Amino acid sequence: MDLPTVARGIGARAGLTATPISLGFEITHLCNLECAYCDRHTPRPREMTREQILCVLSDFHALGMRHVSLDGGEPLAHRHVDEVVAFLVQRKVRVYMNTNGILAPKKLPTLRLLSKVKISLDGPPECHDAMRGQGAWHKAMAGARAARSVGTQVELTCVVGRHNAAHIEELLQLVEEARFVVVFQPARSSLFLGGSRDGSSFQLETDELRRVFRLLEARKLGGSPAIGNRWASLRHFRSFPDDTSVPCAAGTINATLDPEGNLFHCGQVERSDGRNVLELGVREAFEQLPRQGCTQCWCARVVEENYAWGGRLDRMLPPKDVSAPEPLPPRRLKVVA
Repeated sequence: MDLPTVARGIGARAGLTATPISLGFEITHLCNLECAYCDRHTPRPREMTREQILCVLSDFHALGMRHVSLDGGEPLAHRHVDEVVAFLVQRKVRVYMNTNGILAPKKLPTLRLLSKVKISLDGPPECHDAMRGQGAWHKAMAGARAARSVGTQVELTCVVGRHNAAHIEELLQLVEEARFVVVFQPARSSLFLGGSRDGSSFQLETDELRRVFRLLEARKLGGSPAIGNRWASLRHFRSFPDDTSVPCAAGTINATLDPEGNLFHCGQVERSDGRNVLELGVREAFEQLPRQGCTQCWCARVVEENYAWGGRLDRMLPPKDVSAPEPLPPRRLKVVA
């Protein structure tokens, strides 16, 4: 990161001026899967054109944006994703991507440009395929290996819920054997407030969820190389879903942009309250964002970044009271066709 950007970040932290250093961009809500607990399967009615996307990203870059996380839907399904990634990288923007991995082997030139690929994995094959369809697990792992083959950092992401809680240790073994890391975070009823999909049936009871994360703490303390969570998120999830105050950079150095150009201070908020960058312009839309956090943050990497942002070193160290619980009994899974 260049010195002017670092200076902007320090200024934002000191309360001097907000700067959109990091942008989460949902480039499309189109997806080639229909996962059981996800809200985003079909394109939004007025998704931005190629020209609008490039113009908006150029304006964000002029304001100080130096990191973009491409999300969806499925980013690799967007017809202009190759050009968008190249456009950003040419401007020295670090680009991450959240993907289901299925299209990855066909997109190697674009994957090579990314700083990190994050691929969703719901558990061992039976769990993953039950959520995403027969054969999805092997396709996701093929995508992970394809991304790694071109030198791109790969990180797996697992949403912990009723569908996979009893299979976490099996997943850890598979991930360790494949020499990847996996980041765990809790399932929510919807990816964002006001979403159309009721995923409450996938949420674990609080005591079961905390048991899983105590297990992950114990395995991490025991040296498991497969657990990608830092201590800040593992310690945070000890009290989830109870309200827990987190220092938050939402709207100060971070923002989320949806496919229609609506800008939000955070990706996990009510979607009726955005500022549209096509109508207001990027600068004005960003300046109008609220600068506030919440007390139920569930995204592991965001939690970790926010504790770092707040200088909470106490949260970044391993706790002293870790003990592994008994594993949960297995649940029967019905595979989606």
